[in-house]
Amino acid sequence: MSTGKPQVPALQGEGSSSWPPPGSVAFKHSRDSISMTRKLTAEPPGIRRIAAICAEVAVLGLELGSRAAAVGRAALRRWRDRGCPDYISQAAGTPASAGCGALHVWSAFALLMTLVTVPLFSTVLPPLFDYPNHLARMYLLREGGNAFYAVRWEPLPNLAQDLIVPPLARLMPLDLASKLFLVMVFGLIAGGVIWLNRVATGAWRFWPLFAFLLLYNRIFLWGFVNYLFGIGLALGGTGLWLVLEPRRSWVRVAASSLVGLLCYFSHIAALGFYALVILGVEARPAIAELHSRQWAVLGRRIATLGIQFVLPAVLFLYWHSMAIGGVSYADFWRKVDVVFSVFDDYDRAFDVACLALFLCLLSWLVWTRRLALVPRFGWATCIVFTSYLLMPSQMYGGSAVDHRLPIAWLLLLIASSAPRFPTRRFATAIGIIAGSVLMIRLAVIEHVWHHADEVYSADLIGIDALPRGSKLAVAIPPDAIDLVSVPEVHLPALAISRREAFVPTLFAYPGQQPIALWPPYAALADAAPPQLFWAGLTGGDSAEIKQLLPVLQQYDYVALIGGGPVDVQSTRCLAEFYRQPSLQIFAVLPGCARADE
Repeated sequence: MSTGKPQVPALQGEGSSSWPPPGSVAFKHSRDSISMTRKLTAEPPGIRRIAAICAEVAVLGLELGSRAAAVGRAALRRWRDRGCPDYISQAAGTPASAGCGALHVWSAFALLMTLVTVPLFSTVLPPLFDYPNHLARMYLLREGGNAFYAVRWEPLPNLAQDLIVPPLARLMPLDLASKLFLVMVFGLIAGGVIWLNRVATGAWRFWPLFAFLLLYNRIFLWGFVNYLFGIGLALGGTGLWLVLEPRRSWVRVAASSLVGLLCYFSHIAALGFYALVILGVEARPAIAELHSRQWAVLGRRIATLGIQFVLPAVLFLYWHSMAIGGVSYADFWRKVDVVFSVFDDYDRAFDVACLALFLCLLSWLVWTRRLALVPRFGWATCIVFTSYLLMPSQMYGGSAVDHRLPIAWLLLLIASSAPRFPTRRFATAIGIIAGSVLMIRLAVIEHVWHHADEVYSADLIGIDALPRGSKLAVAIPPDAIDLVSVPEVHLPALAISRREAFVPTLFAYPGQQPIALWPPYAALADAAPPQLFWAGLTGGDSAEIKQLLPVLQQYDYVALIGGGPVDVQSTRCLAEFYRQPSLQIFAVLPGCARADE
């Protein structure tokens, strides 16, 4: 039956006298099906494009055959799929889920980016746990420090926001610059997934747009934005690594070394994720070269892979000498709960339902063999998941180390796969359901953030009433470091940017931030941690209060936050300055320490 397509005869054997026939493509394949060269004879432009696509796909390790003739016949038989390998065409080449144009994908990307950034710009302050503390640090970096804090730049593996926001804040308000950085985080993650999926599967698809469902996750709500920024770089960098595979080695080494440095300066955990993915991607061809005893090729592959991590490794050794803290593990069963964190926002029942729907879709696609995972990424996904199971929860001053990997692993899984839905209507229905879930999630987030905006606006009135240059002590309960819908623990840090105040809870840890306290104020911050202030002011006996008074006298104000309304111990040292249900500010009266002795 005629299909309306040009009928191309099967290619003859390579040893034939007429090989290759005019207008055909000659492929020379290595035994491991990894490397491939192609020779083009005089041919129509259409076949040239098909040959180029086949060559690109085979270079990326997606071709499963091992004989040149089989590759050529498969390429020409798959004219309708424009040169896609057989297993990818089976997974995603049907009319229901065929690759779409770049314009369609990036138009959808722009629309979804507009939607997911609405909550960021509809609030005074995004209610991310660490966000106020980061914002105060950005102010100090823009100003070059002040009388309480010094700027000390070092090659630290946690500088994405620190390098981007302060320069932007010289061109626009600091609040806007910091929100634009959050937009960059969203754009890098979603764009990185789309780009990597295009490189891995050979076509533009709507499937990687599922990444937008995962942008608001528990890691983001904690405010670990430097890490998420680095994950976006790592995904995009992996795509670049594969695209440059057929290019000259020095081009690939230079580009990948730059990506490695960018991941390092974004966050050390992002560099680790990038290294694991690259290792997994290169494992399949390296094993094939090992089995076929291609030592020179294997050596070049290992050298090219390793060079990009040399400079980050040197910087890591320098940073490791300054890092504080040790390594500790939480209960292993907690890792099951952490997987849920990729969908965990504010409504537990709805978030569980979202996770269940997504897992059901993936399970159905796998069970019916409608989800194709790019072979070279099979190793990468396994290595990242195994690393998650072995990762400690605390390491060198970093908290929730293992909690960060599930979101990166799931994004990698989406980026390296291609589904095949039964019909176009079915695929459209899946897209409509996913879009509806995203809209409901954004509506829930907007509702919670609107309430947080009211709380923050009231709290900031009290902070803005402080005199400039004040020293503000902070008292928080021991259980305050927990993710809640309206986190306020770090809100007093905004007195640094709004009132030029000294706040001892600013993140200024050696080896983690490019900010340090001047020695007299570092000693003051270490004299009494926030939990000790809380215990002494809300439930301590008279002896504990007297012990705190000499330290308290060095401050002008003390803020009690994070524990709801509390009754402060009766003392002549404090006078109420400002009160809200979850924030109380007291003025410290001078001379009361000596009067109480």
